[in-house]
Amino acid sequence: MLEGDYTMNNDMTNTNNNDNTEVWDSLMKTIFQKGLASLRPFFPNVEGLIVNDEKFGQIFIYRVTNDFKKSYDCGFFLRELAEQFQDGGREAGEWMASFFYELMKTNKFGKELPAPPESEEKEEAFIDDVLFPHCLGAVSEEFAPLRITGNRGLDDNLTPVLELGFIDIPSEKCVFPIHYLYKMMQLNRDPSETILIALAKLRQKHGVE
Repeated sequence: MLEGDYTMNNDMTNTNNNDNTEVWDSLMKTIFQKGLASLRPFFPNVEGLIVNDEKFGQIFIYRVTNDFKKSYDCGFFLRELAEQFQDGGREAGEWMASFFYELMKTNKFGKELPAPPESEEKEEAFIDDVLFPHCLGAVSEEFAPLRITGNRGLDDNLTPVLELGFIDIPSEKCVFPIHYLYKMMQLNRDPSETILIALAKLRQKHGVE
């Protein structure tokens, strides 16, 4: 159960009570409340919380409950919400609401956030057995009959990444941190959408369709 309209976890509230912390906490609360206000024209019953993720920082989680008392959870990264709210307006709400509409379309009985993995082994198994097949399947379907290249490796910071590209564009690849894609799934988001957008931009950049 999400607790009220605004919650910070202990990692965020137990920091030094200096001016910088107060300003930061106020900013996080403002962004959080803007998220609620953006969603409520589409879904009257919205609640949420902020969590502090070790790898990704502040994550904003919202829960929408429909008229049938079914709950749908979706999480958003600080960076993307800040970008959406820069210009204000209804577009940010439409963008956020689209993820809930998609969840409702494919999960009529509700979809709360999945439980975190019980071990690193189970997380790796999920990445290999669920995440990769899902993303690669979406890429193959979207860009068929183009030949796709794929490789699992490390970037310059030794971060595990998934490299994807096209045979007809050998000079450049799109690189995606694996744990970012995994985190999106944990937030009830489809990571393949990020991949498809990046690959489409790659083809546009090189003037090929």
